[in-house]
Amino acid sequence: MPANPPAPHYFLHAILSPVIRCFKTHWVLLTITVAGALLRFTNLNWDLGGRLHPDEALIVNGAMAVRFFSHLSPGFHDYNGLSVYLLKLVSLGVSLLPNASRWATTPEGMTVVGRYMSALLSAVSVPLLYIIGKQLWKKETGLIAAFLFAVTPMSAQLARFYTTESILIFLLLILLTATIRYIKKPDVFALSWMGITSGLLLATKNTSYMFLPIPGIAILLTTKRTASVIRAAALWSIACVASFFVASPYSFIDWPGYIDRSQYLAAVVSGRLLMDWTMQFQDTNGFWWVKNLLYAFGPLAAFGTIGILGFLLHRKSRTMLPVIAALWSVGFIVFLACTYLKFTRYASPLMPFFALFAAKLLWDIQKIRAGRIILIAATLSQLLYGSMFFPVYASSHTSLRAADWIGKNVPSGSVLLTEEWNGIVRFSRPELKNRGYRIVTVNMYTLPDGQTKTDNLYKALAQSDYILLESPKVKNTILRQQDRYPNASAFYKSLTSGALGFTKVAEFSSYPRLGAFTIPDDDAEETLTVFDHPTITLYKRQHVCSPVLGCN
Repeated sequence: MPANPPAPHYFLHAILSPVIRCFKTHWVLLTITVAGALLRFTNLNWDLGGRLHPDEALIVNGAMAVRFFSHLSPGFHDYNGLSVYLLKLVSLGVSLLPNASRWATTPEGMTVVGRYMSALLSAVSVPLLYIIGKQLWKKETGLIAAFLFAVTPMSAQLARFYTTESILIFLLLILLTATIRYIKKPDVFALSWMGITSGLLLATKNTSYMFLPIPGIAILLTTKRTASVIRAAALWSIACVASFFVASPYSFIDWPGYIDRSQYLAAVVSGRLLMDWTMQFQDTNGFWWVKNLLYAFGPLAAFGTIGILGFLLHRKSRTMLPVIAALWSVGFIVFLACTYLKFTRYASPLMPFFALFAAKLLWDIQKIRAGRIILIAATLSQLLYGSMFFPVYASSHTSLRAADWIGKNVPSGSVLLTEEWNGIVRFSRPELKNRGYRIVTVNMYTLPDGQTKTDNLYKALAQSDYILLESPKVKNTILRQQDRYPNASAFYKSLTSGALGFTKVAEFSSYPRLGAFTIPDDDAEETLTVFDHPTITLYKRQHVCSPVLGCN
């Protein structure tokens, strides 16, 4: 007689028991991860296909151009191939679902796929940071580090665009776990792991060369004999180059183009080559980062810096990787301070290191009198600051609100004066494209800022019904450099005061806020605001006045 089949509840218990045990053991980490995912995944298409981030658009357009394996060129070398090929592969996979071809055939659809990938990698980075903190120090340190990273505004902002940063941070954390494994057990597996991850980092972005000292120093200090060091370095290098080639083949196929573009980008980063889109960094110094890292990281910027310096000055542990990580962080900060190009997202690799050393600092502090109060205050302040950015993404993009208002209130056929290098409002949107608006664009960065430029600007003003400032970035840059732009500065001052003959009729903003408390961040480095919550201002013509030519 056959045995009785197991009762249904037996199978249910077998399935749920591991889940329940995992939740009981790791419920704090799971809660932190879910909270971080909520901040990253909510309303990912809040700009409704606006594609306002130029680097996101560049990668998406490159993925649209790629055809496996007949056409591997994305058409650029500004970034290496991993982000492009990964997006193409995932989009093709998603498009196999019923009625889902748009995810691989339209730039808007592919952009959304990329944003989900970016948000996923950023969310997974939260438990990865916990694992690293736990392996370096304690479970509690890992939890604090994961929490700080999960609610840091910049980590959430970068997760909402398909740029290289979320991929870069995820791979950096994988590299750190591999390096920890190698330091504990220096074998072929750990070496290969470090090499493959190093290559994937290089296949993402050229600046990843700066991460190579982390595994390189670990190999040098962990391996005892010279011959063994050479063999280990050779294996690591082979794995690195091989994975770089597999993930970014076009960087090798078009090697001359890769080198030429790398030299061009190096000239831009160093300031040897000035571009209109880098003019905001004229006359800046290393202290430029202080204000902008506070905007981007919140209290983590302060606690992370103190944690790194405190660890180096008063460390008792002889564990190798924290020392390497702290020294690398200091070196990277010095490098950032010395560069001309200071886009704040270039500092994003500091976030996991700041989170780790801030967590170490706060956990050590809690052992002394009033230390628990400092720990609670620090983590709560980071949570509150990160929460202030949630309304930015939960509401519609300011460009959508501006487009809706313009379509309803600006007469058809009106002439709108806009700034070059400041295109935020999409006049191809349904509410605007059939209104017959004529757009006149001026480049306020043009030098010399003399009579010819002023005359051309006045001619443009004379035929314009409205002036549309799609973000404050050009105005802020001009007003900060009044010696270089005396006439353009006078234009913006006259426009703001009303002396130019145009009156402000609408403004659309979406500042970080918590209740009635708001942080007006228009003076932050422009890439922190212009892509996700720019302040858009519209001025209507009453009459036209020129600071040089008078009124008309």
